[in-house]
Amino acid sequence: MQEDNSANLVPNRSIPEIGIKALQKLPANAPEPKPPSRAHELLRPWLELANLLPPPPLRNELKRLQNDLAGIMRLNQWEAECRKFPAAEIVRRFERSPLAQKAVIVDSLDLQLLRTDEEQAQSFLRLVPEIAFTLRTLIGAPSSEVLKKLGDMFLKRSYVNPATSRSEIWVHNGLLVTSFVDPYVDFLTALSGVELARVRQCGVCSQFFFALRKDQQACSKRCNATRRVRDWRVNQARHEYRRKLRASGLLKSKRTKRRRS
Repeated sequence: MQEDNSANLVPNRSIPEIGIKALQKLPANAPEPKPPSRAHELLRPWLELANLLPPPPLRNELKRLQNDLAGIMRLNQWEAECRKFPAAEIVRRFERSPLAQKAVIVDSLDLQLLRTDEEQAQSFLRLVPEIAFTLRTLIGAPSSEVLKKLGDMFLKRSYVNPATSRSEIWVHNGLLVTSFVDPYVDFLTALSGVELARVRQCGVCSQFFFALRKDQQACSKRCNATRRVRDWRVNQARHEYRRKLRASGLLKSKRTKRRRS
């Protein structure tokens, strides 16, 4: 009688459930850092793929909630919304987007199967949210200063492959040729070696983007213009409030230093 090892299988679990000891081993093949331009080129299609789904809540939105539990519940709500997203709709959005013409995506996904095979469409629906969840985990990581002090830090582990992977066997001049295609592995390959702080979420449209410049705070020129107008209005309101306090004598006026002649 064959022994049942099903009880020994480890499902997807969070860090507290698994325990810190199981997470302290860093992979030996640490990647070389990618130049920002190269990282942007490789990662951008996968960011755009994740942006086909409803965007996650912003960090500032989560900070305004009452406590950490409320923040976790808000993130769980977003994840549930992504998982319940209609498979046909995500395929339709993908086909209408420029992604359907990009080789890095087309080489990994069989578009014909996505249109005609419901099972492949469901697998695609599992793939895209997993990419979005991974990117949200990166955005929610501590700041670069904290990470430098910590050294190595575990962020995410998955035991189930969400990809629409496929294997192929061909014959070329009498010789067998095999290949294995896995979009999620392609995404992780593009992600490896990328500077964490450059993977960001736009504060205006909430979409994921890669910051080519370290001071880049929005995903596009349009969103950046909106952000600057918002910041100007906030600063103007603060300036007007302080001016009224000074006029009423509740706040001391600033003393201007006279220049010595």
